[in-house]
Amino acid sequence: KMGRILGSDTILLFLSCIWLALPLPVLAQASGILVVDLDRAYEISKFGLSMRDAFNIDNQLVTDENVTILNALKEEELQLTEDRTTLSPEDFAIAAANFDTKVQEIRRLRLQKIRQVDERFKRLKLVFFQRIDPFFDVMMREFNATAILAKGSVVRSIEAIDITDLLVERVDQAFLASSENTGSDPKN
Repeated sequence: KMGRILGSDTILLFLSCIWLALPLPVLAQASGILVVDLDRAYEISKFGLSMRDAFNIDNQLVTDENVTILNALKEEELQLTEDRTTLSPEDFAIAAANFDTKVQEIRRLRLQKIRQVDERFKRLKLVFFQRIDPFFDVMMREFNATAILAKGSVVRSIEAIDITDLLVERVDQAFLASSENTGSDPKN
């Protein structure tokens, strides 16, 4: 009995070693199912990085606008404080009320702008996924796959069917070729 158990264990170990020794494409092609970590692809690809960099440059303009507006409001508030000594209480109350109305309107507009920036940032990942969608069809044909599953929804799989690194490599090759040839903007 002990010989059978050792024999079974040895066979399992041997088969495991053969399975691990097979190259990635052979295992992926044999399984018919591929797995991809979409968030990781977005985070590590040069294409995803360039999209976030372009967004950050645009967002810096909004930040700079906020600083400029804030500084102008501070100056106006200081001037209003100085004018208090020369204005009648009624005129000062009117000027202060007008300033407060102006500040409230600016705050409303800036919060609206910040929400728009936030929404654009949230859409970046969706745009990335839309732009890389054609790669999935190519890879499914290449590996003769019947399905590509999102890694987060897979309970367990062998690493050999994970095509994330290959997808990132292909997306980056296409992105770099596209940006070198056309000077294209990754946000479009």
